[in-house]
This record gives sequence, structure tokens and C-alpha cells, in this order.
Amino acid sequence: MGSQTQEQRPLHLVFFPFLARSHMIPMLETAVIAAERGVKATFVTTPANAHLVRPTLDRANSLHQPPMDLRIILFPAADHGLPDGCENLISLPDVSLAGNFFRAVFALRKPLDDLLCDLRPVDALVSDALFPWTTSLAADHSIPRLIFQVTGLFPLCAANDLDIHRPYESVSSRSEPYSIPGFPHPIKFTRAELPEVFDFPYMLGLLREAELTSYGVIVNSFYAFEPDYAEHYYKVGRRKVFLVGPVNLAGARLPSTEKKEDGGRDATLRWLDEKEDDSVVYISFGTLCRFSDEQFRELALGLEASGHPFVWAMRSDGGAGDEWMPEGYEKRVAGRGLVVRGWAPQAEILSHRAVGGFVIHCGWNSVMEGVCSGVALATWPLHSEQFVLEKLLVDVLKIAKPVWDGFKSVVDGEKAVVPANAVARAVALLVGGGEEVAAMRRRVRELAELGRRAVAEGGSSHEDMSRLIEGLMACREEREKSQV
Repeated sequence: MGSQTQEQRPLHLVFFPFLARSHMIPMLETAVIAAERGVKATFVTTPANAHLVRPTLDRANSLHQPPMDLRIILFPAADHGLPDGCENLISLPDVSLAGNFFRAVFALRKPLDDLLCDLRPVDALVSDALFPWTTSLAADHSIPRLIFQVTGLFPLCAANDLDIHRPYESVSSRSEPYSIPGFPHPIKFTRAELPEVFDFPYMLGLLREAELTSYGVIVNSFYAFEPDYAEHYYKVGRRKVFLVGPVNLAGARLPSTEKKEDGGRDATLRWLDEKEDDSVVYISFGTLCRFSDEQFRELALGLEASGHPFVWAMRSDGGAGDEWMPEGYEKRVAGRGLVVRGWAPQAEILSHRAVGGFVIHCGWNSVMEGVCSGVALATWPLHSEQFVLEKLLVDVLKIAKPVWDGFKSVVDGEKAVVPANAVARAVALLVGGGEEVAAMRRRVRELAELGRRAVAEGGSSHEDMSRLIEGLMACREEREKSQV
């Protein structure tokens, strides 16, 4: 079911991700899954982002028919006060230009409109949740629009229910906890932890209207990971939802979309080969991490004080210079600690037998990779919905412990500096042994197995992709009948 016969014209889906690596890669992996099922997949991005996706597309095309197609539309950087080549959130020279970047993104409607005309016949548009304007664009072309969510159902349900009930409006401070009426678990939230979009009611309204008028929502998750929230999403009467993850398991069969520099991958894995099972902690905060010098220093000192082996992956610029690094630090931790600047083979590191814990920023892609690798987690959310996701990992699934129990906020100016002793305690918990972490590891390894079953033939995510393909084929047939 969900595959197409040779007599049928292949279903043609156009995939249009938001211009950030954390959005592009999971959508690309979803397109690969669709292509494996006989869908003609066209992936759309801008010139400066093409190198992130081209290797995976080329590899996929050596395995599947019909071939996946890469189409480029120009990004109006100069028209919106951005430097040439600034086409990805990571390339912003300063956060003050974020507004310019989003205005440029909204200006992509016309080039995408022209491209959809050139690509006809197109059967559906799969676009990022941050492109609410693509719902009306798809309607202009008489095709369904599917929202691609780069996060799971738990934060999606929380956002929907918060928008309906608005309990945060009745609290006396940003730190006062509140619950969401009717939420499947009695989770406590605070105003300071809500995604930044709740400070922009107009944008929130656009996103909500687009969700309610789209054909459905594709989510990189699987039913067994958040079953209560799958049922809750259905119950509140939202659009069709298709859980097709963990999509990184499809991507793992293909070449990495990152550049492997100077043999760093092999050197890191060889370093891990020398360590005992479940003895190493991996630390990574994603591509958008911007710590203060003080926070970098406390993190470094905490890792050193823990006494346990670690691999610390940071952006090539660390989000800052190296002035923060304690004098002689790398020499003192040599042999026990490995600092990887730039690209790190995260999936391979996490799946290595020596890695027993992951200090995670709660970005959804990293959550899926950590869970699929079966490692215990220590949470350190930084922005967006990551503080909400921490509740899922810690309070619902019980596969994680927070690094820090103090005041947390999405606003940089409100963030407390997490002290070195908190970091050291978190590392010791993850790899220091004991029944608590053993229980966390058992639970996450059970989820890892359930994730593998979900994407296998007959699994829940495999069946949801079948349901999606069949539904869109039915839409096409109805559309063609109406045009006769």
C-alpha cells in the first residue's frame, strides 16, 4: 500500500524547507522516504544552501526512481539589507538582522509561484510551518499544502492548547508556573519558557490559520514516542497528521550532508574506540548556539571537574572567539576530553558503544538522534520550543534529567549562567553509573527499538506515509475529475 504502479503518473511533491540546517535536513530525509515509495520529489532551496542537500540527493538518485530533483530560487538578500550569500540563519552576521532575514523569506512567494508554474503538474506542496503564506499559494495552484513540522506533537499540542486557553495571561510573573487545562499530563510551564512566537500574536495567528486550512501536517516523530499527544491532537479536531519518523533513520543510509574536514570524523571515532562502553558524554548545542564567554568558561570547567571522558562539539567559531577558554585547558583534559570545532559526525558519535550520555539543547533533530542511539540525556534548552520539549523528555518519557534546575528563559538577557558544578553533576549522572541512569538508558533503548520498528515495512510511520500518498492520490483523482 502507498506505492504506485508503473501505469500511474508518479505523485509529484514539491518540498520547500525553511532556510536553516535544522529544517532542511529532516525535510530532505522525508523527501528521500517519499522517493523510496515511488514519489517524484522536487526539493527547492536557494543557491547558498544547495551544497547542504546536493550530496544526499545525488546518492538517493543512484538508488531510487523516479529521480529526485533539486531546484534553485534566488534569495533577495541585498533587497532586504543582508550581505551577499546570507541565505541561512547560521550565516546571519548579527541577530539584529533576523527581521531582515524573515522579510526576505516572505519575499520568496513570487519566485516559488513561478517555479510551481514551471514544474506542472504538481500534486502537493510540502512546506515548512514557518511559511504560512504557502497555504494560499498552494490554493492558487489548486493543490493541497502540507505543513512540515520540524518538532514533535508534544510541543505542537502545547502550542495549540496554550493558544486556546491562554493560561499564561493570568500569571503574575514570567516565572510563575501554570498548567494547561485538558493537557494529557499535568505539566507545569512558565511564561519565560514559551517560544518567542507567543510575543507576536499576529504571527501566531498566521501560523494557526495556515494550519487549520492546510491539508495536513507531516511530523518527524513516531506514534510510540508520544502516543498520548497523537491521540490528543486527533481529539481536538486539528488537521490530518502523518507521523513519518524518525526520518534520520532514512538519512543514515545516505551520505552525510556535512563536509568532512581533515579526517576529523575518523580521528574522533578512533578516539572513542579507546574508551570503555557507556563511559563518554557527548556535548553539542546545535548550529545556532550563542553562549556568553562566561557560560563557555563555566561549561569547560564543569566538564573538566567531572573527571569523566567527554567529546564536546562546538561551532567552528564556538559562537565566540576562544578568549573564554581557561589557560591550558585543552592540555589539561587531553586524553580524557576531546574538543571538536566545526563539523562533528554526531549520529556516528552517538551510536558508538563508548558514548553513554548526551548533553542536549533539546533541538528536535538531536532528540531523535539521541533516542535512536539509545543514550541517556541531560537537557540544556536554549531557545524556541526547546524548553517545552524538555518537559517531554524529563517529565513524561523520563529519559532525561535537566542540567540546571534554576530559572530558565528563552530571552537571552534573562538567562542565568549555568555553573560549572551543575555541569559536573550532570556528567557524573550520565556516565557515573547507578540505577537512576540505568533506568533512563533502558527506557530510551526501548524507544530506540520502537523507532526502528515504526519505519520498517508495516510499522506505524511506514503506514502513515502510505496513508499520505494514498490520500494525495485520491485528491489528485478528484481534482482531475472536476476538470473534465
